[in-house]
Amino acid sequence: MQCASGGRGVNGPRMRAVRIIEKGGILLAPPCGTFAEAVGALVDTLIGNQRLPAALRQRAIRAVCERESVASTAIVEIGVSVPHARLDGVRGVVAALAATPTALYYATAGVPISIMVLVFSAPDLIGEHLDALAGVSMLLQSATLRRRIEHAADAPAALRILRGDGGASAQA
Repeated sequence: MQCASGGRGVNGPRMRAVRIIEKGGILLAPPCGTFAEAVGALVDTLIGNQRLPAALRQRAIRAVCERESVASTAIVEIGVSVPHARLDGVRGVVAALAATPTALYYATAGVPISIMVLVFSAPDLIGEHLDALAGVSMLLQSATLRRRIEHAADAPAALRILRGDGGASAQA
């Protein structure tokens, strides 16, 4: 059943990713200019939505930035980044999304990243962590969906787009 729906069923990886993002938060057009600023904004969103303890803020940012320096999570061809880390003190798998019609940051000169989904999980949740990353990847495959999220009027509209029930009214 899941294969036929492309993971779009209620319990498929795509919809699990949407539910994780919904709980973590959606940040539209944040005033970021660097990778670290975008990560910091999403960490603050996760903290604000009680998905990440405030005491983990600096450790979380450092873990993601260190991991990114080893291997970039930017998919430059589509302007998406999915930075992630497994971190002690995280309960379950958490994620937040930031999007802008321009650039959250530049992966390299002239290569804008306009959508970032930040994912954290507890260190012992290896399979769940990988499943969340796969679900986010499936979710952001559609160029149409990415453009609609980048131009969403607000977070509820972006969430409707992610769920697949946004219709034309969800576009800005």
